[in-house]
Amino acid sequence: MQPWNIAHRGGAQLMPENTLAAFADALARGCDGAELDVQLTRDGVVVVHHDFRLKADLTRKGGGWLTGAGPRIKDLAFEELQHFDVGTARPGSDYAWSHPLLKPLEACVPSLEDVVVMADRGFKLFVELKCDTSEDSADPIALADAVYEICAGRDNLIFVGFDWRALARLKRRAPGAECWFTTEKLWGDARPVIEGFAEAGGEGWFPHLADATPDNIAHARTCGLEVGAWTVNAPADMRRLLALDAICTDRPDLLAQLL
Repeated sequence: MQPWNIAHRGGAQLMPENTLAAFADALARGCDGAELDVQLTRDGVVVVHHDFRLKADLTRKGGGWLTGAGPRIKDLAFEELQHFDVGTARPGSDYAWSHPLLKPLEACVPSLEDVVVMADRGFKLFVELKCDTSEDSADPIALADAVYEICAGRDNLIFVGFDWRALARLKRRAPGAECWFTTEKLWGDARPVIEGFAEAGGEGWFPHLADATPDNIAHARTCGLEVGAWTVNAPADMRRLLALDAICTDRPDLLAQLL
């Protein structure tokens, strides 16, 4: 069995991240699925965007790029959010330098519902509930409830996230929802953390690629968990992790060559 090829943010090194164009590209490439980040607008629409604020180097309004910190997603109504273009990196910016393969295009921040409708039933969506304890974040319970209303009854979605309050809420609303608990780089013994996910009813563990060691993977599987890793962009790391259930990458084209 080979791992699922999961396009991180739709394949963020190849297409503007978290846009419908990126997810359409991942589908066309034959990826097994895509990872995406969701947040709430002021009027309660679940939208697909990574940062809590619009990125200055990746956001234009009226043809010009934002300067300084962008507005928070939670402070904008969905209709207001549609006035921003997130399809082109500012030339010469750090973002453009670190994403050299991107081609400019026009793209709005999509709703989760638009992405769900677009995705084929066999195309996996790793939906990250983007929330934390900061004031910039949406309430994790409200976010989980809004996501549940959109996603209930679909079997091609896997819910992931660093804020486990949101995943726990989803599990209470939908015991059959598939949740893979995400972790940053861990320090020390990962086994108690892995066991905690299994005890919480999780179906998978979604670690930083450095923690996806043979011993940790074996322990997770002993606990009945599937294992994926993020964000795996170097071919050497991809080769090392081919025994995983899923590899999340900004370069699904490179992973496809290995598979």
